[in-house]
Amino acid sequence: MCNLPLTPGAYLKMRRCAALLSVADVAAKLATAPRLAEHARAELIELIEAEAAPASFSTLAAFSNVYSFDFDVLAALERIKLSADIPMPQLCRFCACSTYDPCVIGPGHICASTCSWAEYDLCSSCATPAQAPA
Repeated sequence: MCNLPLTPGAYLKMRRCAALLSVADVAAKLATAPRLAEHARAELIELIEAEAAPASFSTLAAFSNVYSFDFDVLAALERIKLSADIPMPQLCRFCACSTYDPCVIGPGHICASTCSWAEYDLCSSCATPAQAPA
C-alpha cells in the first residue's frame, strides 16, 4: 500500500503519465472555453497536478476527453485530502489504475484484457510489463 496519501493532482499526473502523455501533449488536445493559449493550458495542468490550483468540473471533464481516470477515485482522494475518514482507494503504485479504471498502454489504447491485482498496490500489467519486440 502507498505510505503517503495520494493527492488528487498526483493521481491525475500518474494517470496522464500512464497514458504516455506529456503536459504539452495534453495541453495541445485540451479544449477550453474560453480558448486559452497552449502555454497557458500547460501551466494550468502543472498547477492542478501540483495542487497549486483547483480543477473545475469542466476542466476535469476536458481532461477525461484526453486520458482515462476514475472520477470516483478522484472524489475519494479529494475527500481524504479534506480529512474524511474513508479508506484510500485501491490503486496501482505505478499507473494508478483501479478496479474501475483500466490500465492504459499509450494514448488511446486501453488494455485488451482486464488486469488483476498482483499485490494490493500493483496491477498485473505493471507487475509483468510487455516485452520489447525483438
